[in-house]
Amino acid sequence: MFKISEFSKISQVSVKALRYYDQLNLLKPAYTDPCSGYRYYTADQLFQLHRVLAYKELGFSLEQIRRMIDEQIPLEQIRGMFRIKQNEIQSIVDKEQAKLFRIQERLDAIEHEGKQGVTHDVVLKEVMPQLVASYRQRTCFRQIPEMFRQLDDYLGNAGRPSLSQIILWHGCEKSDEDMDIEAARLLTDKMPSRPPFAVQRLPGIPLMATLIHHCRTTSRCTASTELALWIERNGYRMIENEPRREICIPHEQTGDPEAYVAELQIAVERA
Repeated sequence: MFKISEFSKISQVSVKALRYYDQLNLLKPAYTDPCSGYRYYTADQLFQLHRVLAYKELGFSLEQIRRMIDEQIPLEQIRGMFRIKQNEIQSIVDKEQAKLFRIQERLDAIEHEGKQGVTHDVVLKEVMPQLVASYRQRTCFRQIPEMFRQLDDYLGNAGRPSLSQIILWHGCEKSDEDMDIEAARLLTDKMPSRPPFAVQRLPGIPLMATLIHHCRTTSRCTASTELALWIERNGYRMIENEPRREICIPHEQTGDPEAYVAELQIAVERA
């Protein structure tokens, strides 16, 4: 057996904590010397201590842990509890990482204020009507890949989805988490609509200001600023109630599954 100081070193749990666990009947020493009062522990008790620490990681109080140990919860149930906690923490981490990325984007935009020019070629062209299958919802732009996954599941065997993705940005009235976004795929033949998916024909646009750039569908489109500058400086204005369109083709050379070569399209008319 091990003295409490030795057991503390092995378990990396303080002597003070071990004494407290003893008082709570959470982890009693295997033997207590009646003369000296020294506490002694066995190596097998490390497994019980590991469970105590595991439950603490899950956020349970020591009193709750004592009752759970008395109930002898099966190992598989403990694993399930940890998986749930793991998923919760991973969700928090993902949200915080996305927040950090957005902060960096804002910083980059601030640093380039007043320096931004039009570095891509802008082309004015007519866009013909297009038959598409689409999925529209109010969400954040980070959900665009999931929207296309659901849209492609809907298309199923109706035909291989076109390589390009069409994103229609209808507006953002309340917050970044409540944007009006529509994901669309080109169709060669008409097929029945099935809510929430719609088969429709995008209207033709006589004059579309377009710009080709590299982007990620899960981040903000910085090319929009360039195109806005060009439109303003060249005597045009956006056509009201016509969504900004973005046609994205996968850019496989980067190794990033969310990297695209995109053509940004804004319907315009002479100011």
